[in-house]
Amino acid sequence: MSISKNELKKISSLNRKSKRKEYGLFIVEGEKNCKELIESDFEIEMILASSKSAPFFPGSIECSQKDLERLSNLKNSSDVIAVSKIPTEKEYITDDKPIIYLENINDPGNLGSIIRSLDWFGFKQVFCSENTVDPFNNKTVMASMGSIFRIQTNYINYPDFRKKFINHTLYATSLDGDRIEKIKFEKKAIIVIGSESNGVSDEIIKDANQNIKIPGSGNAESLNASVATGIILHEMLKN
Repeated sequence: MSISKNELKKISSLNRKSKRKEYGLFIVEGEKNCKELIESDFEIEMILASSKSAPFFPGSIECSQKDLERLSNLKNSSDVIAVSKIPTEKEYITDDKPIIYLENINDPGNLGSIIRSLDWFGFKQVFCSENTVDPFNNKTVMASMGSIFRIQTNYINYPDFRKKFINHTLYATSLDGDRIEKIKFEKKAIIVIGSESNGVSDEIIKDANQNIKIPGSGNAESLNASVATGIILHEMLKN
């Protein structure tokens, strides 16, 4: 079985958000991520593999290294690239975990790392503003290290989100907030993480029940959004 030039062109186009949306497909690169995909409930369209890796992925299409390099977003192209269907929107998961809302996160690597941290701490979902980067961006998928297949991403604008969780206590991250280690989080809690450059918007800051911060003693202007999320998750779950 081989792959046609038109199919290769279509797969290559999935590096653009508009084409991912048009075809309902996204790319997964690397042996680890592809194995995580296989073990998930995501529907796989195809797996392309080099002659070296094809025996480890039954049913894969053997592909030349040149074609894999053409499709890859990595500096050193992977020996395995999968194409998966983007899952249809699902109902929000109801559990006893705090709710994480990401506002305008625009770095795909940061989003992937946040999703990985959520997976580590046992979360099953995350809520994102409509201007947050696409979770099926190749860099997001890579940075998540397979966690993208276990964390449900829900995109919703803030006013609609707040209406759905009106009985939750909202905590917004802010450099002017209260020190996180001194806060006793409510059981029904929402934590808002803001964009890398602008932080949480004034609209949400004003709406928050309490603003929180991670204290530091150095000279850096702020923490990376994914690092901050990991620290916040750790502090919250200590309570």
